[in-house]
Amino acid sequence: MRLRLPLGSLFTRVLLTLVLSFGSFALITFGSALYYVLYPVVQRSTADLAAFMELSARTLTLLPEQAQQEYRAKLLDEYQVRLLSGSEPPQGLDDFFYPYVFRLSQALSRRMEQPVHMKSNLIDGRRWFWVDLQTASGTVWAGIPRDRIGTRPMIGAVVICALAVLLVLLTAAILARRVTAPLTRLSQAAEEVAKGRSPEPLAESGPRELANLARQFNETSQQVRELLADRTVLLAGISHDLRTPLTRLRLALEMLPEETDPALRARMQRDIEEMSAQIGQAVELGGTLGAGERHREDLTQLIGEVVGSRPRILWRPLGRCMHSVNAQALRRILGNLIENALRYSNDTVEIRLDCRHQTPALFVLDRGPGIPDDEREAVFRPFYRLERSRNRNTGGSGLGLAVARQLAIANEMEIELANRDDGGLIASIRLPMPHAGDDTEAVH
Repeated sequence: MRLRLPLGSLFTRVLLTLVLSFGSFALITFGSALYYVLYPVVQRSTADLAAFMELSARTLTLLPEQAQQEYRAKLLDEYQVRLLSGSEPPQGLDDFFYPYVFRLSQALSRRMEQPVHMKSNLIDGRRWFWVDLQTASGTVWAGIPRDRIGTRPMIGAVVICALAVLLVLLTAAILARRVTAPLTRLSQAAEEVAKGRSPEPLAESGPRELANLARQFNETSQQVRELLADRTVLLAGISHDLRTPLTRLRLALEMLPEETDPALRARMQRDIEEMSAQIGQAVELGGTLGAGERHREDLTQLIGEVVGSRPRILWRPLGRCMHSVNAQALRRILGNLIENALRYSNDTVEIRLDCRHQTPALFVLDRGPGIPDDEREAVFRPFYRLERSRNRNTGGSGLGLAVARQLAIANEMEIELANRDDGGLIASIRLPMPHAGDDTEAVH
């Protein structure tokens, strides 16, 4: 699973804030420990070792020859300090940086009152650090092995920094998730409401402010559901009340005398049918356009059923295409788009099916006037019609696309409109992802 942290998300901003805060605190703490605790200890330790090395070198020059050998052996055995006379300097010396030895060189420089630079070599696989000390009787080389110091500053620094970074990131991620998780659930639930769905009520728990926010959202969501239900009941009631006088008008129209103007009779009949159709579409829009059960369907067969024997439609089946979909919703969506294309185009309307991906797509292509870019989303609003090309003179009540969009949203489909390069409109329906273990099957 890839971790994606968009900079605009609340979780990322909270996480970065906590990381910067905890990281700054960790750096200040680490620096303070170095300066006020470790640095004084190192200073005292190197000063003591520098004094011991200088005193050992001066003592060596004051002893007789036989006692010098015993003294060297004792220093090497008990204190891991090796002394060599100036006539037998250590071989193969070179520069080797080591933080503790650097501080030891500074301590020796202060004690000898002259610049001192320690060098290093390997003796039987062990690294030694050497310094030439000037005494009244000549030069004495003093050396200590690396393992005498016993510190591994680089490894210690890496371990401390790694643990600090890990703890800071882990703590910050936990705190950020606790702060943003309720807001993320609220945002997802708000998106569901915006799409016309009814999400599950949010848990009214946690901090007082978040619990109160969840409670208010649940109440608002319930009010939205009640308003939609009231709208459906209202439209159903209006439809019922209007269909009765429409029926009486039809009966009165049939009972008109034979000498009635046929043109007047036909015009009245068209008006009655238009009113009936508009009432039906309004009820359809206000009705339950929710999600239905999805079953594996042959999209090729489904399209063929919707197309039927309609004229001016070009549909070439290319083989079976099995996919899990709400067949009833897809029929209504595709039917509305086809009627829309036939209404505003005098040429052939083409239907295409792309079954090459996990989310098949259906396309309805016409040669009508198209839709301006700035009104491409507005046409999905209920009762919205374009001024010039899609008005009452060309038919339509402005509800077909609104019904199709609501059905698509409720059933996890996507509808998009785009103008064709050489004139006309492309209406595309992107079907939802298949259920787990239920892949799309295309057979040509």
